Amino acid sequence: MPVSHADDGCGVVTGKVIGRDNVPIANAIVEIQNNLSEVFSSTVSAADGSFTIDKIPIYGFDGRNNFRLVATYNSSGKSYKDKTEFFWIYKNQIITHDVQIYYYPPSNYGWLTGKVVNVNDYKEYVSSTVYLSNGMYDFVSSEPGDNWQFYLPAGDYQVWAEHNENGRTYSTGKTSVHVRSDDTFTAVLSISLAGNGSTYHAAPAEGVNIVHGYVKQKNGVPLYGAVVELCRVDGIAFCPVMSTTTNAEGNYEFKRVTISSPMENFAVRVTYNFMGNDTTTVSNAFSVYYHNMMNVSHDYSVPVTVDFIDSGSIEVISDPAGANIWLDGAYTGRTTPFNITGVRAGEHSCSLQMDGYLPENVTVTVHSDGTSRITKILKPSTGDVYFKVNPSDASIYLNGELVGTGSTNLTRIQYGVYSYTVSRDGYRNVTASIEVIPGGHLEVPVELVAIPGLSLTYIGYLINSMLTYIANIFG
Repeated sequence: MPVSHADDGCGVVTGKVIGRDNVPIANAIVEIQNNLSEVFSSTVSAADGSFTIDKIPIYGFDGRNNFRLVATYNSSGKSYKDKTEFFWIYKNQIITHDVQIYYYPPSNYGWLTGKVVNVNDYKEYVSSTVYLSNGMYDFVSSEPGDNWQFYLPAGDYQVWAEHNENGRTYSTGKTSVHVRSDDTFTAVLSISLAGNGSTYHAAPAEGVNIVHGYVKQKNGVPLYGAVVELCRVDGIAFCPVMSTTTNAEGNYEFKRVTISSPMENFAVRVTYNFMGNDTTTVSNAFSVYYHNMMNVSHDYSVPVTVDFIDSGSIEVISDPAGANIWLDGAYTGRTTPFNITGVRAGEHSCSLQMDGYLPENVTVTVHSDGTSRITKILKPSTGDVYFKVNPSDASIYLNGELVGTGSTNLTRIQYGVYSYTVSRDGYRNVTASIEVIPGGHLEVPVELVAIPGLSLTYIGYLINSMLTYIANIFG
């Protein structure tokens, strides 16, 4: 590093020339320019893409000036050139700044885009399906800004459009186009809506790519809780684009897998923590096609088998049967008796729950490729209450709700403390509380006491006697 050259009132810039994939570019010409595009100095990048330009004159009153880097690389008779934004270089300082040539190496892909218009009025956009000779298709509406576009390998293609109206199909002619690497070709397709068109040709549906499969262990048992990544394969590199986790059946699914080119290679990568270490299993590479592509499958099934066993099963039995099984706080959707397979080795909490019975909670240890057993006799969570009541037409209220008249036997009452009231006109109410014990039978005798004096019954008797007396007087 020529540090001395940064100490004489000048500036120094150092950096690397890199390509589209951040790969260093050797033998590129690097120039330093001011804001008038005047070239002050130049150099050539080394084998690792590095360069240094020194003795850059700094004449700004505040000890700095604006410059930019311009890099040019010549390959196979073609010149690739790119530049940086302007940046500050300071007097007596060394500035590091890379320059990237975005279109080298060439991608060998380009864009084909355009619009569909009425042949009699180019300002009228026509909703259409646009087809390409390689099987790709796209949809455009009649909105002015809605263009069709494809990302394609460089080469020759034919493109055309179809519009459906009133049960007929109107088509453009086929247009030949040439797509160049890292370039955009724009085509205007004009369609005639005059006449009767041709026999109706239904437009294809919007395509959807789905990648799905299952992950199983060496013993064939589903692997639950594994991280599954859908990775784009680029050479030997794997670039994750979507991620999910296997369910209890070992299944995974990636919906709406979209790509911009006709076809790309993918692989499924499975990661799982086995015995304290992350293990990775990768499927074979497979090709996924553009979602709107004719005559190809858009359903990709990719099963993966890992080379280990990290699960066992739990056989769950209860008396009575039919209890809901919860595992590690989540409802399994199963009832007893049932053998839960694919349970990860280690300790797990299991709960059996059933209406009318107390929940049973247990911790169980699952061993790899083994079966653990849980057997439980469920205890009732309800009891019976027998109200023995006199008089026989008294009303019984439990927690404020009418539950019977006269002596009543209440069965399957959830355990707990309840308040009750027994009442009848002309008698004093009896109010108290009871505790229902799981599996218990409680007898509650209630003897109501008549109210002395002017009870409603006695008042009724007086009124009736008075009416009888008056009737006798007036004959």
